[in-house]
Amino acid sequence: MRVGVFLALSIAGALGASVAAAEGAAPFFFAAGIALAFLGLSGAAAAAALDLHAPDDLRETRIARGPTFPSPFPDDDLERATFGKMWLAALGAFTVLGTVPLISLARKPGRRVLSGWRAGLRLVDERNEPIRADRLVVGGIETVFPQDGVDIPEAPVVLIRLPADRVRPAAGAAARAGYVAFSKICTHAGCPVAIYRAQSHELYCPCHQSRFDVTNGAKNVSGPAPRPLPGLPIDVDADGYLVARADFDAPVGPDDWYRVT
Repeated sequence: MRVGVFLALSIAGALGASVAAAEGAAPFFFAAGIALAFLGLSGAAAAAALDLHAPDDLRETRIARGPTFPSPFPDDDLERATFGKMWLAALGAFTVLGTVPLISLARKPGRRVLSGWRAGLRLVDERNEPIRADRLVVGGIETVFPQDGVDIPEAPVVLIRLPADRVRPAAGAAARAGYVAFSKICTHAGCPVAIYRAQSHELYCPCHQSRFDVTNGAKNVSGPAPRPLPGLPIDVDADGYLVARADFDAPVGPDDWYRVT
């Protein structure tokens, strides 16, 4: 019975880890499933070895009596057919688990993470307080988030107020007031882009010194960043607060399977 219990534990762990990966659960659940699967497999192997072990095998006089009957098999209250099926089931569960890394590597381009931004959401500070259109002076910069989404990892945005004549022609009161907004996550290695040089209107990444021209759509002008920072289209609502007009115009973060262009 011990072997059966451990095999059932192994099957449950392997399938649980596969489901956790498929559902995008937290890494803890995926790792816990794998640990449980290997614990069950090792326990089943150990229990089977103990049941098959004959401690006095080499000390007793051996008498030729023909083939051994019945053949060695763990005395574990399991029928031979059931025992074999459970080992095959465990092998099948581990096979499913083994495909998880391959599926992850083969994800199709175009899949995007959830940034938390959508049309109509107000820009807020780290205290979840809305940002009014007159909050920043020209040359000012602030990190903002979607309303009620301060804790979303892909959400941080760098809000900058430029001289109105340095903003590319665009619809919306926010653009006319000189406001631009870009993802704070560098497209090279995911570092926070938080250094702004007002004289040159450039954002700097402190990790690998990529530079982005915020007067030209945060285009990367030097450094290893492969593409511009994703832009967040913004506007001013009827109450004078800055709001998003849509999600980012490009996938957030380093180039990977999330990139669509």
